[in-house]
Amino acid sequence: MMFSYSTAMLPLAQQAGESREFLFASPHWLWLLILLPLLLILRRRSGTAAAIQHPGIRFIADRLPHPASIAGSIGPVLAVLATAAIIIALARPQWKNTHEEPVASGIDIMIACDLSGSMAEKDMQLNRRRVDRLTSAKHVIKEFIAHRPNDRMGMVAFAGKAKLCSPLTMDHAIVLHRLDSFYLADVNPFGELIRPGYISEDGTAIGSAIASAATRLNENKDTKSKIIILVTDGMSNRGEITPVEAAQNAAKLGIRIYTIAIGKDRRLSQNVAHVDSLDEKTLKEIAKLTHGTYYRAGSSQSLAEAFASIDKLEKTDSAPRIYEVYDELFYWPMGAAAVLLLLSAIGMMIYPKTSP
Repeated sequence: MMFSYSTAMLPLAQQAGESREFLFASPHWLWLLILLPLLLILRRRSGTAAAIQHPGIRFIADRLPHPASIAGSIGPVLAVLATAAIIIALARPQWKNTHEEPVASGIDIMIACDLSGSMAEKDMQLNRRRVDRLTSAKHVIKEFIAHRPNDRMGMVAFAGKAKLCSPLTMDHAIVLHRLDSFYLADVNPFGELIRPGYISEDGTAIGSAIASAATRLNENKDTKSKIIILVTDGMSNRGEITPVEAAQNAAKLGIRIYTIAIGKDRRLSQNVAHVDSLDEKTLKEIAKLTHGTYYRAGSSQSLAEAFASIDKLEKTDSAPRIYEVYDELFYWPMGAAAVLLLLSAIGMMIYPKTSP
């Protein structure tokens, strides 16, 4: 049996997933507090009448007991309060601290994001304004990560080469921080480079990106599901390994790859090559080899729909782990009882109720 009092309105907002309650582990001891007022009432009852009566007391006034002093009366009251404190200590007051911790669902996800120069193309819309492909991709990826708190996430960025930005981790704040730091190269109206991008080497090394992500995923042998989400708008033209070879190696490791081609489809017809050199054929083959899915995202909405589809396909089924820690508080009322008993004893010694 436990008596508890919720403290949801504690000062200073607590972090999400944490709560605190005040409770008594043995509340049946508290029934004894009802008896304490009776002790005070019984203490104030009159005693037996005196057996000897005097016709006058002036001549023996110096020998009569002095009236009880206030200090002398406080002693017994302090003793009763000390008893109340001991009873409260026996009821074992506690703080119950509950902490909810996310548990890895068994799904490891590496996101490979293209940072090549073509990602600066402003053919996407976000909140009714025109934005470049990278801005749209970052926005949708953030929402995807926020919806999967129980998955280990990692991030690979690639352009002319691949770069591991975040290893697999449950700390999604790290992944989001890395994602926020992505930027593209700045060029002037004449096409001259002003500032290199996050990855200085321009180009599209899709094979290297897949290989880098697969290497990280393969480090955790006990993971039930390993996936790569590849977001790109170009054709692989850099790297020491081709996208198909990298996909074949990933398939051997049991890694599934979801490929997303981002950007407007600028083909003049089915028989004319892409203006933006998007290699749909290779992206489809990568997905097929690894039992993944290929998505075409010509708008921010279709990009969001692609990630929503992946979210449904890769279900997480783990519940968060809940920890309960109890902080015992009985020593506070026990300490108060010791102080009250000491003051009561001192009061009754220095200020006795009666004195000759």
